[in-house]
Amino acid sequence: MEPFRFHVYVCTQEKPEGQLSCSANGCAAVLDALRAEVGRAGLGDEVQVTTCGSLGLCERGPNMVVYPEGVWYSRVRVEDVAEIVREHFGHSRPVARLLSGDAVALKAEAMENKRRYLAFMAARKAAAPTG
Repeated sequence: MEPFRFHVYVCTQEKPEGQLSCSANGCAAVLDALRAEVGRAGLGDEVQVTTCGSLGLCERGPNMVVYPEGVWYSRVRVEDVAEIVREHFGHSRPVARLLSGDAVALKAEAMENKRRYLAFMAARKAAAPTG
């Protein structure tokens, strides 16, 4: 048995300047709006909102994933939040226009983004002055 009907993870990952991230794309405002809208809808006992690190779809941020279904949303804006709360949390209908895609494609994209980020960090470390 799940303690909540829905558990929403919202990426709040910050990355170095020049790297795409959910924070650089406004996730803080989306998170605030989501928490407020869940409260206004009277769903605070049914929807748990949790921040998390990178979901791996940095170019598409802000990103969130909703469990137990495993529904991934990307490019979420403050103006999308009321619709997500009303349709998905209120009526169990995910908002199709914000869905991230199928699981295989999501994993491939996330792994490629991870590879690129690790290469960026290795190059940055190699270029740093020693001493």
